[in-house]
Amino acid sequence: MNSKEKILKNIKKNIAKKVNLPTLDIATTKYDDKEQEFTKNFLLAGGEITQKEKGIVLEGVLGVAENGAVLLKEVDDRKLYTFYEEITIVLDKNHIVNNMHEAYQKTKIDNFALFMAGPSKTADIEQSLVIGAHGAKRCYLLLS
Repeated sequence: MNSKEKILKNIKKNIAKKVNLPTLDIATTKYDDKEQEFTKNFLLAGGEITQKEKGIVLEGVLGVAENGAVLLKEVDDRKLYTFYEEITIVLDKNHIVNNMHEAYQKTKIDNFALFMAGPSKTADIEQSLVIGAHGAKRCYLLLS
């Protein structure tokens, strides 16, 4: 067996089939209006609110008020998260939690999880901001 085969064998052996997240006992922030706080932070992250679907449409599992991030539903084709210039996330406004600690406690990860807050941004090269380098240039939110 060559080294590449050994590495792949070890990776396959150590991949968890299901990750059970432990409960954390941490004092966390609570918001009187989670939807308003979530929307404000989603906009601060560069996202936009819409009433009409644009680009590829993805389903949000839950939103996080403290940072405007949305946990996206796992899809079979992960290219959907990164290969489209415009993404619309549809989220039930009743599925907004206060903070990442609550999101962590409510999340069951079988295989993959992705939190998205606004369009892709990076400033890796010469500290120059580029939007859409690793994913969508525009990220829309449609609350239902």
